[in-house]
Amino acid sequence: MNVRPARAWWRVVLVSLVAIGIVGGAVAAYAAKDEEPIRRVVSGTTKPQNAPGQSLIMQTVEVDPGATLPEHFHEGTQLATIKAGVLTYTVVSGSVLVMHPDGTTETVSAPGEVKLRVGDTIAENEALVHYGANKGKKTVVIDVAALLEDGAPLSTAVGAAAIGDTVKLETTLSSQSRTLYQTGPGNESTYGWNRLTGTSTLNGQPVSIEMLATVDYTKGNGPFSGVITFTFADGSTLGVSMVGTTTAQPNGTDASFDSTLGVIGGTGQYVNTTGSGIFTGTRSAALGTDVGAVFTLQLRPRGN
Repeated sequence: MNVRPARAWWRVVLVSLVAIGIVGGAVAAYAAKDEEPIRRVVSGTTKPQNAPGQSLIMQTVEVDPGATLPEHFHEGTQLATIKAGVLTYTVVSGSVLVMHPDGTTETVSAPGEVKLRVGDTIAENEALVHYGANKGKKTVVIDVAALLEDGAPLSTAVGAAAIGDTVKLETTLSSQSRTLYQTGPGNESTYGWNRLTGTSTLNGQPVSIEMLATVDYTKGNGPFSGVITFTFADGSTLGVSMVGTTTAQPNGTDASFDSTLGVIGGTGQYVNTTGSGIFTGTRSAALGTDVGAVFTLQLRPRGN
């Protein structure tokens, strides 16, 4: 008489445990299904005294199988190390330094693609527009140390995915004055500065553009940096910094330019404006001649 109830009791417990397992598994599956395929977790942030106006951020990025990050750049410098999985990394403009666990390095320039595996570390600068994709079956885990402009997002999307008021200006920049020096065997290295100006339009109104750029080229390739001032029809100005890379063509004259942009500050209607963007350009003649330029800026109120 006492055995049957005991067996019945254990049947109830067993059924309950099975039911809990099924429900728990369903909940877990539901949670996994609803979880964002790309996740950023910030573990710490500080404002270094030796880098005023910038924030140092530690974070972990997880990319699930089949997920692709949007095309983007960072308003600063990042070091990123692959901790798990394989990330297919595409360079849209600029170049990225890849450091492998065995001590070797390689530079991947646009347009280029590289598979990053566990232990690989990349150095991303402001001139780099890129995206990553997880084409494998294992979640990609990335540890990231980022030194970004204060208030900048962890990543800044390019194109339709970007948020904010978009200002796009197209122009031909002409050199007004420059000082360029050539050094090394065969004068293969060129460094110096160049002042270029141009005019564009925004909402039917003229915008004057002045670019002050410094260059450091070897055989026409290399980094450039500088500042740009946009002056609008109502007298408002917008100051922008740029950091970019020039890629020379084999003919020795043609070249393309890619850089990221960061708003320094403004006056008038842009007095409380910040933001970022990209600059692309082409030159079909010798260094110092006209450059076809496109500036795309995503602007937002300062503090947002």
